[in-house]
Amino acid sequence: MIGQPMTIALVSLLAMAQPGLAMNNYDNPRVILSYMDKSLDGPRDILRVTTAISAEGQLTFQIKTREGKYSPQDEDYMILEVQQQNSHHFLVPLNPALGEAVLAYTAEHPGEPEPHPAARALESGSALSLASIPAFSAKRIAKGFEFSVPLTWLDYGKGIVFDAYTARGQLLADTFVIEEVYDRAAKGDRERRLVSPIMLLNNLCATRPSRDPLGIP
Repeated sequence: MIGQPMTIALVSLLAMAQPGLAMNNYDNPRVILSYMDKSLDGPRDILRVTTAISAEGQLTFQIKTREGKYSPQDEDYMILEVQQQNSHHFLVPLNPALGEAVLAYTAEHPGEPEPHPAARALESGSALSLASIPAFSAKRIAKGFEFSVPLTWLDYGKGIVFDAYTARGQLLADTFVIEEVYDRAAKGDRERRLVSPIMLLNNLCATRPSRDPLGIP
């Protein structure tokens, strides 16, 4: 972890970096491109995950889903997964009537994640343990969700992997049990990419904040 003053200085320095050459979005550490799955109802179908730095200096993960007439069930959730040494999962109900409160869970892993930790993708039957992780927030946006993560929470000495899921599950005391995974953002990737937080922030700060990383409104 790093302190707030150092974080602000780091972001300021990176913001002065010159934009790099255009890159294929499939190799872009800021973006996960998914693909449409017509077998799923719209809000359960993840189309992409993009990252940005907010005006408040937070790292944001924007998860876009497909439109549809499906009415979410109370047991359906959007899950943001952020892996560093541990796997952290941030859950928000798909049903708007249940609000935007973030439920935080963690799963411990021994040591640094593998360079391509595809085997750690969430599956039906996975059980997540309740964690005390403050200062996280989420909000509903058009066709999706946006999660905000404090930059001071990141461990800049370890690589980071992020992903998103839609799933059905049950809250059982201090555990969330996944009953069915509907969709996964990185389902088209054979291997999930482990990137440096510094590299990720450098890419974000070198991108005009007013533009979507894909050039899509």
